Amino acid sequence: RPGRLWLPSLGMCTVEPLPGGWLLTVEEEAPPDAPSRVVLDLSRPRRWSVTVSGAAGSWAQELTPRHAELLYVLALHREGRSAAELAADVFGDPTRTGTVRAEMSRVRRHLAGVLAHRPYRFSEEVEVAVVRPEHPADLLPHSTAPAVAAGRVRG
Repeated sequence: RPGRLWLPSLGMCTVEPLPGGWLLTVEEEAPPDAPSRVVLDLSRPRRWSVTVSGAAGSWAQELTPRHAELLYVLALHREGRSAAELAADVFGDPTRTGTVRAEMSRVRRHLAGVLAHRPYRFSEEVEVAVVRPEHPADLLPHSTAPAVAAGRVRG
């Protein structure tokens, strides 16, 4: 139906009917009903998810292990991370920026309006919460990412 609609891959859009279809216009500025809260749930083994909510409603998405690692690092570093910093955090190798950029491009497709870049980070307007497992050692248990390993020790 016509009006405003939140689409995870595009962000807030205005929807208008056209003969034989619909016109979607992506809103440039963050409107007052843009996503305002992100919950990164890492508490269950191999069932990691992100839930995005705001005035327009909420939605959740399961995460791949790599995307869970990247979002965890960004939640720890709200000021943002460069591609080299993320590569060091996830791979232990700051030269793997191409891999990080490709993965962040995939993540941002699903989290438009929630993630920003240059540096990579959660949008400033978004509250971010991380739900950790009960035992710190259970944090992304199969991950070899240096930032995740440090999180297991810190708890």
